[in-house]
This record gives sequence, C-alpha cells and structure tokens, in this order.
Amino acid sequence: MQYETGPAELALREHIKHPPNKPTADGSFLRISNITTCDRKQVFDGMGVPRIEAGPNAVNGFVAKEIGNTMHEHVQAAFNEKVPNFECEVEVSISNCLTSGHADGVYQASHDMPSRREGTVLEIKTMRNYGFRKARNEGPKEEHLFQACAYAIATGSTKIHLVYICTDATPSRWKDSARAGDMVEWLYDIHDSFDESGTSISVATTYFLEQHAQMAKNYLVNGHIPEGLRLYWGTAEEIPWECNYCPYYDICEQQGDINMTDVIDLVIKETDESVK
Repeated sequence: MQYETGPAELALREHIKHPPNKPTADGSFLRISNITTCDRKQVFDGMGVPRIEAGPNAVNGFVAKEIGNTMHEHVQAAFNEKVPNFECEVEVSISNCLTSGHADGVYQASHDMPSRREGTVLEIKTMRNYGFRKARNEGPKEEHLFQACAYAIATGSTKIHLVYICTDATPSRWKDSARAGDMVEWLYDIHDSFDESGTSISVATTYFLEQHAQMAKNYLVNGHIPEGLRLYWGTAEEIPWECNYCPYYDICEQQGDINMTDVIDLVIKETDESVK
C-alpha cells in the first residue's frame, strides 16, 4: 500500500513546524542576511514572532536547509584545513544600521599585506539546479553580493568570494545541465562596478543597509508594520514565490494592516500554542 501522505511525512511536518527563532549575532533588530528581503518579514524576525513551517513546501524547505548547513560545514572545514589564517563564522556588527550577522568565513590571501588587514569574505550558497544554472550563466544574485559586501564592510575586508553549490541534477536531455555537487565561484573587489551606471558594490550595499535600517526605525517609532511583498498579493496572478516559503505566510494571509500591539499579541499567542 502506498500512502498519499504517509505517517512519516506527517510526523516530520509536526516535528519541524515550530523551529526556534535564531538570535541575531549581537542582539540587533535586523540581520545582515535579510538586507534585501521582505520588509515585513524583517520586522517579524526582529520582534521575535514565532516561525511556523507549514504548508506543502515546509518539508522541501527543511531538506534544502539541512543540505545547505551540511555543505557549509564541509566547505568551511576544507578552508580551515587548507587556507592559512581562515576564520570560520565570523561575527560582524553594523550598529548604526541596527544589523549584525555571521560571515561564513574570512581569510587573507597570500598576496595581501598583513599590515593592511585587507581580507576576503567567504560566502557559501547552496541552491537547486535552475537557480544554479541561471547564476552560472548570468552571475551571482544581487542579494548575495550585498550580503557578502556588508560582511566585508563590517570586517574591513576588500574582497568577497562567493561559492555556489548545486544540490540536485537536471535531466540529462537538457543541454545546459548541472549535477549535484557542481560548483561555481566568483571573486570581487567591493569597489568593482555593480551595474551599468558604474555604481560600486559597496555603494549599493551601503544604500540597502541604510534603507532597511530606516525601515526598522520607522517601525520602532510608529509601530506600523510595512506591507513588504504582501503589497503585491492583489496585483499579480500569483503571490511572490518567496511568500510560499516564508514562515509568516499564515500571518500575512489572515491579517490586514497590523501594528506593534498586534505583533506582540501574535508573539504571545503563537508562543503559548507552540509550548502546548
């Protein structure tokens, strides 16, 4: 007998339904890895709203995260063994932007002058084959460049090293195929041009850091939750794909305009239910 939804899957769904909230590196309201994500999601994260991993994509997202964590650990272990002066999980803080995080690694290339403290930030990303092949042909995602650059700014580094790892295989009949374990890497100077306008990666990153810090400050002053990607729910045929994998999907679906008091009530309610 084949189950449509078997007891193992149901048990796993319940097991992962209420993951613990991950604290920021220095207790900041924002986290650097979210500088280009949905404003509303950032506020919910900052307020500590309990995360709910539910729906048809919950297990898929959980598996992808577990694979990502494992590959991060292996690459970091390899760098720690082979690359001199490599530091793993470097805590960084940008207090004036209310944000902090952990860089996957920071190392100093052999040709750098030790006295200048010019290092390279290592940022590792795992992704499904479609995103991997797209990046292999077109370059890394903007948000990954900005995240790595923010770490570089915070650590006084001048270069960013992005590593993409493919987690699954494409059908062999496709001409542009990729296999699980295929990798592509880029090395940038943070002062390299980001787009056709000539804007540097560091300037663009600083802009996003300041914008999202201002968003957080506006919320903390007036208590109004930003619309974020929810703004597009009524204007598109389908809601943004990011929302389908967001742990706050149910809140956005059920709530309209909400304020700080509503969020506090949600924190208390969801915390009580998760304890039960």
